[in-house]
Amino acid sequence: MNPNVPMLGEQVERMGRPAINTAANHTFDGNSATKDAAKDDWNKAPRADWGQFRDEVANNLGILDSLDANCGNQFLAGMNATADRYDGLAGVLADDRLWVNLASDSCGVYLAVEANFTDALPNNDCGGRRLADDVVETSYSLLAAGLLSGVDDTIVADPAKTGGELFPYLAPPLP
Repeated sequence: MNPNVPMLGEQVERMGRPAINTAANHTFDGNSATKDAAKDDWNKAPRADWGQFRDEVANNLGILDSLDANCGNQFLAGMNATADRYDGLAGVLADDRLWVNLASDSCGVYLAVEANFTDALPNNDCGGRRLADDVVETSYSLLAAGLLSGVDDTIVADPAKTGGELFPYLAPPLP
């Protein structure tokens, strides 16, 4: 006999790509209450409503693209300085979910599935994310300069705490 299907509660996290909500949603909003509410709204929104964030993301992408003083070199940015220059990437980021190529036997590049899909970096990597991936540096490098690396937040992960091969993967918490 199978148990009853449990009642699901309110969605509180969409389990998207790490750092995208942080990097692209109300990033430069000076009002912390508004910023926090927007980030919660991002996580709670049902998938059918994710497109509502595209314009906000596109606006923030324009600012992020200017950080290296070279507008237009951001990943998927339009080459011409038009109002819709950042719409392509904004649409991809607003549809914030993890993509993994289950047919692959190689997993070494964060965002590889997205790079393959857009023909930016054809590959057969599984994509996804490994514990050792510095997703903040990779995300900001793509958003500021269109590269997989280059932005350095100067935070170095301790491989003894993030390089586990067996579950639970991470080192136990400190006492």
